[in-house]
Amino acid sequence: MATVGTTYLTLKDKLAQTTEGQVTSTIIDLLSQSNVLLEDAVVRECNEGSTHKTTVRNGLPDVEFRKFYQGVNASKGEYTQITDTTGMLEVYSQVDKALADLESSPDQFRINEAQAFLESMNNTVQQNIFYGSKKTNPAGFDGLSVRYNKISQDPASLGYRVIDAGGKGKTNTSVWFITWGDLHTHLLYPKGSNAGLLHENKGAQTAFDADGKMYEVYRDHYKWDIGLTVRDFRSTARIANIDVTKLDGSDCADLIKLMICAYHRIKRFAKTGNTVIYCNETIQAHLHLQAVNKSNVNLTMDNVAGKPVVTFLGIPVKCADQIVNTENAVI
Repeated sequence: MATVGTTYLTLKDKLAQTTEGQVTSTIIDLLSQSNVLLEDAVVRECNEGSTHKTTVRNGLPDVEFRKFYQGVNASKGEYTQITDTTGMLEVYSQVDKALADLESSPDQFRINEAQAFLESMNNTVQQNIFYGSKKTNPAGFDGLSVRYNKISQDPASLGYRVIDAGGKGKTNTSVWFITWGDLHTHLLYPKGSNAGLLHENKGAQTAFDADGKMYEVYRDHYKWDIGLTVRDFRSTARIANIDVTKLDGSDCADLIKLMICAYHRIKRFAKTGNTVIYCNETIQAHLHLQAVNKSNVNLTMDNVAGKPVVTFLGIPVKCADQIVNTENAVI
């Protein structure tokens, strides 16, 4: 479970290499500030247009010993083919041309004015990675919660990677152990397109006010085609049903115990990927308090890339704001 110095091409790396889409370093920095997943998420091109087919092995072939002059049976593994889709997220931003032209750097002014649009796109992408559902929004994509939505004690099942923290009702949150990589969980972009958020400068355009009168604006178009696939479900885990109303009580879920359980359920399958733990601010603060307790050897405060970071067994714990405290209980 590599955590530092990974060689995987992340979405942030892809964005930094984009030239055709005119994505500036300023925009990349804005995205990174509000979406921690950009620092870690591996991105790959779809293999079929705007969809991606993944073959998941869910059964091993039977093998047997043989004696001299005695044959063995032919065998094969069991496979399931999964098709994931990408969604098109778009928005237009425009500012009054006369106002922008008053600035010494009109282009930078336009980017500054577009921050709310960029943040909204960021929030939507991050929210859908965790909670997206094609059932409720056919134009989007299925996120992790739709996939890791049942609890099972069968070690061969996906539900074995969903660990019950005991919460009921609708005051729950989750902690995610996500392993990013080609063979694990990664983001998607349509075949033949550019990865990440694309920016098109539409230049000066004529707009209309509420009374139908014309005026000149600078218009920008932002577009982000994105999807998600989980190639090996065994390398990602969810600790579900963490009741946030009980975190300070005596009946609080034992998060350290549950995190140890999640760690061991995925560790042998996650060796070739980059595992990161994600939780919201409520849980991160709770874990931070436990990390400063010197008797807690599993949670520590480490220095990663020059920043103090809570780590669990060497895995960084990052705050993803879009993980909510109002999840329904998973059963």
